[in-house]
Amino acid sequence: MPSLTALAQTARPQLVPVAEHSLSPAMRRILALLQSRSPLSAKEISQHAFVAAKTLEGGGYLKKMKAMGLIRVEGWAKNHNGFTTPIYALGAGPDCPRPKFQTRDRDSVGMARIVAALEGSANLGYRDIAELAGLSTNTIKNGGYMDVLMKQGRVHISAWRRNRKGGQTPLYSAGPGANAVKPPLLTRQEIMSRYRERQRVLSGRAISLEGQFKAMLCAR
Repeated sequence: MPSLTALAQTARPQLVPVAEHSLSPAMRRILALLQSRSPLSAKEISQHAFVAAKTLEGGGYLKKMKAMGLIRVEGWAKNHNGFTTPIYALGAGPDCPRPKFQTRDRDSVGMARIVAALEGSANLGYRDIAELAGLSTNTIKNGGYMDVLMKQGRVHISAWRRNRKGGQTPLYSAGPGANAVKPPLLTRQEIMSRYRERQRVLSGRAISLEGQFKAMLCAR
């Protein structure tokens, strides 16, 4: 059963009288189990009441016992795929409706790895996060993980890094916080100015290396 907290109803159970002879031994074990401890998932009922899981759900035991007013869906357990696991309690009553799965409820192993990576290092881009979390860069960038984690307050954009073409790449850090404001895009004039400056620096380095090489030849 998922380890996350289940949503449960607080309605008081109402037992419906049922003829003893209409209950199978397996049903009696299920009722005795739920009377001693509940709510339980189908998997837990199968383990502790010694009823095969296929018999329990596929064989219609739980559905039949609900129709007889012996048990009800008390709540739903949450895992990274949503509220997928019904948990059962003794007694009749309306079933607890399945909750909607919202962004704040979403979680996965990959998301936990991303948070762990950012807790160790701050101001990381997609490629650095992917390397530390053992995930692909495409998954980090396009899988929607970062947007969900920001909505959950588990990470935030702590800075922006400008690439060679003038575009902006977000840098992330762990924990809640106000996202850093994205700087405006460079104008074409600014892009060309940066390009010329870069070429000037590279040209100067080439000239410097050529001078060093000539000096070494003269020294021989």
